[in-house]
Amino acid sequence: MSKLKTFGLIILSFCFTNLNAQHQLEYTIDSILKTYDTNHEPGLAISVIKKNDVLYSKGFGIANLDYAIKNTDSTIFSLASISKQFTAAAIWALIEEGKLSLDDNLYQFFPSFPEYSKSIKIKHLLNHSSGIRNYHTTMYLSGFDYNKDYYDNTYVLNLAQRQKNLNNKPGEKIIYSNTNYNLLALIVEQLSNQNLDEYLKAKILVPLGMNDTFVRISHGKPIKNKAVGYQKQNDDYVFSTSNQLSYGAGSMGSHINDMTIWARMLNEDIPKFKDLATFLKTTEILTTVKKATYARGLMVDNYKGFATLSHSGYGFGGRTQLITVPEENIGIVILTNLQSINPTPISYKILDVLLISEEKKPIIIEKKSPFKPQNLESFIGDYREINSDMTMQISIENDTLKAKGSMGKTKIPLIQINTNEFVRRNAQNVKYDFTKTKTHDMIVSFGGTPFYFKRAQLVYENPKKLSEFVGRYFSEELDTTYTFYIENNELKLSYTNHEAVTLYPIQLNAFGNHDRTFYQFTRTDDQTKITGMLLSCDGQISNIEFTKDQTQY
Repeated sequence: MSKLKTFGLIILSFCFTNLNAQHQLEYTIDSILKTYDTNHEPGLAISVIKKNDVLYSKGFGIANLDYAIKNTDSTIFSLASISKQFTAAAIWALIEEGKLSLDDNLYQFFPSFPEYSKSIKIKHLLNHSSGIRNYHTTMYLSGFDYNKDYYDNTYVLNLAQRQKNLNNKPGEKIIYSNTNYNLLALIVEQLSNQNLDEYLKAKILVPLGMNDTFVRISHGKPIKNKAVGYQKQNDDYVFSTSNQLSYGAGSMGSHINDMTIWARMLNEDIPKFKDLATFLKTTEILTTVKKATYARGLMVDNYKGFATLSHSGYGFGGRTQLITVPEENIGIVILTNLQSINPTPISYKILDVLLISEEKKPIIIEKKSPFKPQNLESFIGDYREINSDMTMQISIENDTLKAKGSMGKTKIPLIQINTNEFVRRNAQNVKYDFTKTKTHDMIVSFGGTPFYFKRAQLVYENPKKLSEFVGRYFSEELDTTYTFYIENNELKLSYTNHEAVTLYPIQLNAFGNHDRTFYQFTRTDDQTKITGMLLSCDGQISNIEFTKDQTQY
């Protein structure tokens, strides 16, 4: 056989091997997504890339139920909180132009903020360490009606400026807050004299070739190939009728073809924008000397020994997920138009398929340095999420540490990967860090986003003098009155658009609503009289002050 013929056979064999591997990958991903392959329900679109090649790109389900239009790779979805990366990119462009510095403070742009704004820098807004309260949660606590009431970035700004206190000292810890990115959008518009959509298109989107990606800054314009976002209520699908126009933290639209370009940029595969990729994934050192896990619109984490960049999104009618593994040139983008579809676990299932060891065996556990075995009993006990009523019980069963949250149904087994560090056995992107500090005893992180817990002495029965808590309480920061009363031997709460909320005892002088809201009542120094209430919620709002009306009760 001639050398030329032998070489040709080798090449042919290589092509068949690659083709077979590609078909096997497609079959595996199809199997993961088969639930969403439907002609009568909303669904998703997904793109998977590796080393500049698009390995998989498909749409599943229906984009518009009225007209039975299918989702495709060119269907426009809401990006939800993935939008933050683009707002951060606009900040990068302003810095490149010399118009902005990471150390510029918030007061420079919004002098109506309280004095604390002088300590909040641009870098604190970017990585959610500013301490500014999340406006969505604040609006919910004030009784805002999302279906009827209008809000935009001006509304968000005014609400933020009314807050007397912060969740934490700027630069101290990461507490996720959408308000940070709405404020960044307003700063971009101040300095550029353009709206965020115009500026992003000029500086980032069009140069990258993301020609169909946009920021929604107005209503009434047709959007070609747009997916309608749905929520399932009982047996019906409903779509949002909200007319809000806030943006910066969300309110962008794109399709998976454009987002594939963005994933390549994050993996530094587009030389012209390598500096942008570096900027977005740069993390700051917090004042606690701990490195932040949230960078600039991106969560930076490790998954089974591989560095990852990711962000998810959630909103009425859909969820989103983007994750990349730069060292492997892997990127996965999933955009959905049904709120009940959670794309994050889907992305990790697919990532597990792509991240295989040299022996072609799945990597079972994250690679870590050797650590000394610890007494698991030192971790057991009851914990409560800081700024929330959610509790978590850590226990041991069959020599395995397990975690069960108050909003969960089962105990989740944990695997130790390092000193004080554990991951969920079946979802290793979820981590538990029991390193104790002055402010917390445990951090649970999802892909890099931290939630803080402290050990707690929980109570399960109402206090004998439940009537002490009855009364009207007013918050200047929320401009809202809460009314507490007793019904059927239970403490109830009513306020604007929220009636007869049942409250449950959590700790001494404290109640919760079983939905991550925590009501801590305050007393006089001699403990004889209730004077007010401190309201916390979602782990993102800390101690909003309420004063009790002493004239009524």
